[in-house]
Amino acid sequence: MKMRIAFGLAAAATMALTGVPAAAQGANEDVKCLLAANLFVKAEKDPTKHQIAVLSSYFYLGRVDGRLSGAQLTAAIKAQAPTITPQAAGPIMTACAKRLQSAAMAVETIGKSLTGKK
Repeated sequence: MKMRIAFGLAAAATMALTGVPAAAQGANEDVKCLLAANLFVKAEKDPTKHQIAVLSSYFYLGRVDGRLSGAQLTAAIKAQAPTITPQAAGPIMTACAKRLQSAAMAVETIGKSLTGKK
């Protein structure tokens, strides 16, 4: 089951790099999610939540990498870092993980439709 989720998340990250869902979310939100995920990668002790943070980090890194130059990324990180406060980090990470989950589910649905599985 974990491998299936990992493949779904990897597929979602690939889909994000193609730009399909990228228009729906601004680069600043992606940077904010990347920062929150990285914070949770370092701080989260629960193995399941830590894994979600790691996968989120990769997902949002892929989205940011496909959209921003190095200078743009630096500027966006400087602008968004102050928004990741201890009080805001949890709700931000929750919203970002839900967005990732939605993308993974969409890719899984597409995959099922292509293979005829229901």
